Amino acid sequence: MIAYIPKATVQAAIGGLALEAGLASGELILTAAVTAILFTAPLGAIFISFTYRNFLQKA
Repeated sequence: MIAYIPKATVQAAIGGLALEAGLASGELILTAAVTAILFTAPLGAIFISFTYRNFLQKA
């Protein structure tokens, strides 16, 4: 589950579709999606860098 935090596939798809569809709130949705990406990507990467040793085992 931790690995899914920094991924922004859904946010990018939803933000772009709302703007492309011409929704009145399309720009707001795109702005929210970009903001979510900008916050979750670095935080998720930092979280993974601190916790990977606990979850991964040497083979």
